[in-house]
Formats: sequence, C-alpha cells, structure tokens
Amino acid sequence: MQAGENPDGSLPDSWFNSFFAYLIVFSIGLVVIGTEFASGSSLANISSRLEAIIGVLFLVEYLIRAWVSPLSKRYGKGIKGITRYALTPSSIIDLIAIAPLFLGIVGSEIYLVRIFRLVRIFRLGKVGKFQNAFGHISYAISSRLEELKIVGLYTSVLTLISSALLYFAEGKVQPEAFGTIPKAMWWSIINITTVGYGDTYPITPVGRIITGLTALAGISVIAIAAGLIASGFDEAIAKGKNKSEDNEQ
Repeated sequence: MQAGENPDGSLPDSWFNSFFAYLIVFSIGLVVIGTEFASGSSLANISSRLEAIIGVLFLVEYLIRAWVSPLSKRYGKGIKGITRYALTPSSIIDLIAIAPLFLGIVGSEIYLVRIFRLVRIFRLGKVGKFQNAFGHISYAISSRLEELKIVGLYTSVLTLISSALLYFAEGKVQPEAFGTIPKAMWWSIINITTVGYGDTYPITPVGRIITGLTALAGISVIAIAAGLIASGFDEAIAKGKNKSEDNEQ
C-alpha cells in the first residue's frame, strides 16, 4: 500500500477534496440561479464568467488527479494507470462536468450547456460523507431488488387494471380524459402515487368507487416500497458501523 492511501486504495480526504466539494455545490447553485437571468443581462454575464472560472478549476483538478492516479494501487503505474483512471465511471462523469467549458467556447446551445453543468451533482458521490450516503442508498436498493421488482410488477398490473376500468366507466362520459386506456393511465399513475393533481377525475358513481379502491391500493404500494428501502437502509448503516468498528480494532 502506498503511503497516505486508504485501505481500499483511495486517497484520503484533504483540504483539496473539501475545496472542490464545496465548489461543486456552489457551481450547482449557480446553474440553478442562472436560469433566472435573462440572456445578455449583466447578471448573466457575471454568471458566465464565474462558470468559466469554475470550469477551469475543474479542468485543473481533473488533470492533477489523472497525473497522480498512478500513485494509487487501484490503477497501476505510468500511462497504463492514467488510462485506467480515465476510463473509470467517476472520471467520465468528471469529463462530462468539464464539457461545458469547451461547449461554451464553441457557442453551443445554452440549455445543453446547463444540462452538462448539472451533471456535476453526481461528482458529490466521490466526496466523503456523500460517498457513504450514496453507498448506503445503493445497498438499500440492491439488497431489496427482487422484492422491489415484485412491487413494480404489482404496480404495473394495478395501473393497467384501474385504467382499463376507468376507461369503461368514464370513457363515454369524459372522452378527453378517459377516452382511451393510455389516457386513463395518466389518471391511474397519479392516483396510485397519491399525488392527485386533480386535472382529471371521475364523475360517475362507478368511476368514483374505482378511484377509491385504486387510491387505497396505491397507499399499499408506497408503504411496501418505502418499508423495503427503509429496512435495506438500516441494514446498510448497521453494516457500515460494524465495518468501522472492525477497522478500529
């Protein structure tokens, strides 16, 4: 193991990593706020300059990480190590995050540039506590994947049945909202997820009964899925604590 390296081969947290973690958060906030500025305004120009500076800093960071990547046992030495680092998912995300710097220079569509800038949020997955949090979430979902597949199948069947019933009950009365089964599916999905926009709703007695039953079934879908993920999340945290205690010993 190289000096200063973590047991898993990664490099430890430092002021360098902390600085860029805060810079990622700042840049994401800047992109969000920047959508409020009219194109060509003074605030938009200031925002663009700040984005250019941030882009240059991210580019410098990427080059530094690529240069020192051979120091980590995960990648190996020399050009081969740099190449391996460049092909990792996290490195590719970094490249996408840097892309707006060059897209802005060539004058690409502003919306495309903003989308690429928002990709930076995925870089938080490499930062300290964020990395642990994403790891816990990933474990919670993957450990309950089979059960979640069953819930997904149940939800699909429920959506199809409820939308078909609403089509037969409301199709002739409200053809614009329930005239076809695909149209009724919009209502079904919104009702099952308990969002209830209120843009489409049944007006016949039979349709309202179907709506009530669908809403009750939708609550069970959300409850089951939330319970599965919550149990997986608790298990992930418990494993993380046990691992930390073992490392301390």
